[in-house]
Amino acid sequence: MGLECIAYGKRCEGFLTDREQRKVWGVGILYVLGFPILILMIVVGALKATTPGENNPNCPAEPNLPWFLLTGGVGITFLLLVRIGLNNLMRCMKNYLKCCHDVAGCFCEFSCNLIYDILVMVMMVMWMITVTWWVFRHKVGPSKLYTVIGRENLDLFRASIGDNDTIHDVQFTDPLSESYCDHLLFMVAFVLLSFGWIVLTGALIVFLADKIFNKIVCCRLCRDVTHDQLPETDTEQVRLHSNNPNLSSTTDL
Repeated sequence: MGLECIAYGKRCEGFLTDREQRKVWGVGILYVLGFPILILMIVVGALKATTPGENNPNCPAEPNLPWFLLTGGVGITFLLLVRIGLNNLMRCMKNYLKCCHDVAGCFCEFSCNLIYDILVMVMMVMWMITVTWWVFRHKVGPSKLYTVIGRENLDLFRASIGDNDTIHDVQFTDPLSESYCDHLLFMVAFVLLSFGWIVLTGALIVFLADKIFNKIVCCRLCRDVTHDQLPETDTEQVRLHSNNPNLSSTTDL
């Protein structure tokens, strides 16, 4: 019992002092929480979906709502799996290949992950904005939208995105009404979109603080690369300069 407590204490101490360990645990927690939510989106969407373009008795107010969940869950899961594979591939290339300098490998890993993260965030923001409008408009209702946004502004916005559908005050009791939507289906979409915006905002803040400000602006990307990690030729040059203090002056002459 005592040894287990000591081991647990060392692990907690490492989490507080080791940045890489915090990063691994943070990403792990994100994936552990993220994948069950994505699975829920896929399952609910698949159970409630009908053939695209046909009337959906599960949600006449928004017939394509199950497909929003299904395509979003599958797409985001695929992007996360690709991100995991890309991160492992870049790390293996940096750690095991001897064809490039360690600092060059560090920059290569960071650049590939940075470009991929930017592309994924752009796609997710575009998907979130689109689906949020299609879902939240029925939750808010046409009268409140016209009051807040204005009839002319709302009509211009809807015309710009090609939205010709009827906006309903969604209800969950009368399946024969056009404003009906299955309560589980609609609330899963509504809650997950609300939660998704919170997670996406947090991820954007972390992205800007860590990758943009900390690693690029403050130039801390490869600060942990030491002489022990340098190739053999570079290590020999470091030792040569450290053992011969007159070498620099002789070279200058």
